[in-house]
Amino acid sequence: MSVSLRRISLLRVADVLIQAASPPRVLVTMLVVAAGAFACRDTTTPKELSKTAPTGAAETMGVGFTSTLIARGNLGTFHMQSKFNGYDVELKSHDNTDVAVANIGIAAGGSSGWHSHPGPVLVVVKSGTITFYRADNPNCAADVYGPGTSFTEQGGLVANATNQGAEAVVAVATFLAPPLAALRIDAAKPDNC
Repeated sequence: MSVSLRRISLLRVADVLIQAASPPRVLVTMLVVAAGAFACRDTTTPKELSKTAPTGAAETMGVGFTSTLIARGNLGTFHMQSKFNGYDVELKSHDNTDVAVANIGIAAGGSSGWHSHPGPVLVVVKSGTITFYRADNPNCAADVYGPGTSFTEQGGLVANATNQGAEAVVAVATFLAPPLAALRIDAAKPDNC
C-alpha cells in the first residue's frame, strides 16, 4: 500500500495535536488540519487543463504551445490603490479571485489555438515575438509584441497567440480568475478571422 509523504505528515501532525489538545479543542484541531490538507492539494494540473486535444468539433488546437503553471493562490476580493511620485494605479475585484502565474512558450511557427480566459490576463514577453489576433477586431488584424513588451487579454475575449518568427517565444502570464476555474477556455476560430 502506497501512502504519500504529505498524508503521513498531516496524519502525524493531527495525532500530535489531538493528543495535546483538550477535548473541546479536538474538533477545531481536526478542522484546521483538514483545511490545511485541502489547501495543499495539487492544483497545478486542473482536470480542465489536462486535455490533449479540443473536445468541441469547432475548437482549434494549439501547436507548439506550452503553459506551465508556476503558482496559484486565492486573493479573495480586493481593492487597492497605489499613489507614489505621481504614479497612480488602482486594482479592484468585486468577486473572490485567484491569482495564477504561468510560463508561456510558443515554438517557431506555433500558436496557442483560439481560446479565452475567465478573467483578465497580463502577459509580458521575455523573448521572441507574439503576433496576437483578437476576435473583437472586425478585420482580425494582428497586434505584434516583441521582447520587453506586454499586453492584456480581457476575460471572455476569444484570441490566438502565434509565433510567426524563427525564435521561440518565452513569456509570463498572470491570470485573475474565479476560484479553481480553468484558466483557459478553448474556442472555435471566429468567422472574421
